[in-house]
Amino acid sequence: MKVSSAYVYTVELRFHEPFRIALGTSVVSRNVVVRLVSEEGLEGWGEGSPSRRILGETFEGAVGDACRLASELVSMDEVDAEQLYSIGMEGGYSPSAVAAVDMALLDLKGRLAGLPLYRLLGGYRGRLETDVTIGIMEPEEMAERAAKYVEAGFRILKLKLGEDPERDIERVRLVRDAVGEGVKIRVDANQGWTVEQAIRVIDRIASYDVELVEQPVRWDDLAGLARVRKESPVPIAADESAKTPSDVVKLADHEAVDIVNIKLMKSRGIWGALKVAAVCEAHGIENMIGCMGESRLGITAGVHAALALRNIVYYDLDSDILLAEDIVEEGGARLEGCVRSVPEEPGLGIRRINVGMLREVAAYGEKR
Repeated sequence: MKVSSAYVYTVELRFHEPFRIALGTSVVSRNVVVRLVSEEGLEGWGEGSPSRRILGETFEGAVGDACRLASELVSMDEVDAEQLYSIGMEGGYSPSAVAAVDMALLDLKGRLAGLPLYRLLGGYRGRLETDVTIGIMEPEEMAERAAKYVEAGFRILKLKLGEDPERDIERVRLVRDAVGEGVKIRVDANQGWTVEQAIRVIDRIASYDVELVEQPVRWDDLAGLARVRKESPVPIAADESAKTPSDVVKLADHEAVDIVNIKLMKSRGIWGALKVAAVCEAHGIENMIGCMGESRLGITAGVHAALALRNIVYYDLDSDILLAEDIVEEGGARLEGCVRSVPEEPGLGIRRINVGMLREVAAYGEKR
């Protein structure tokens, strides 16, 4: 496939309210948007959401890397996803920048093939049920928010914890009291507990029917994570500890997790996510798919990946719900209650982007 022109944009999107996790608080998401145009005049769109806390990226670095990648793609006679992944890995490019270009490239590939991307990549399922995330709040406030989300149709809640073990236990208890039975509760400590704290908290909250516990301890403490898993009555998931296929092998060698959370920003896009999922499946590890601060554009790419692959069985695709603004005007992933699906249209199925919200940084190749 030949890319005849490429454009790099930036956008700043506000959250409805400050979003607080154990690693810090966010009020806006500063994202990179990429548009690729094929020789046939078809457009592909992608989005990156850089993360200093998780990936060690800077926004400026991600933008610069997206520009370098876009320029390189236009100079190539043809390019495909595996070539882009190799360039991104070997060149040390920002993972979220590679993810943005990867999405746009695969969007183009689906459009050229005349197929929705999830069908092109596997087509395992047609819809999924996402959770919705509640950031760290006072216990009573988290319980009130949980009840409102359940009233709105969500049946799976993800609670951010990791600041104070005793208050974390109280948060889970009050949320369970507020929503009753039949609603799944997942918790994510974002590395906030010590090994001893994690073992104690998980033992206490297990009685509140918690479905899984995500990243209870430091990302690089695989031995500690393995100890937590060995003593936990609840399945343990890794997020920050698992960015690449080789990270999964290390986790498997330590017998440290039951689940790995794939995020397109960590895996360098959809193509990298396929690799992570394949290694997980080979080791008997299930997958969740999550997100950073993507708009509906990036979330749509995540939904396509989740629909394509059998091994992705937990879904945390909700950042666009938490944002007060969106760049997608028409098309992309739908949300009906808690169920997400995509249109049966070629590529990502994004029909219109609000280009007026974007700031153009660079353009390469033939202007279109």
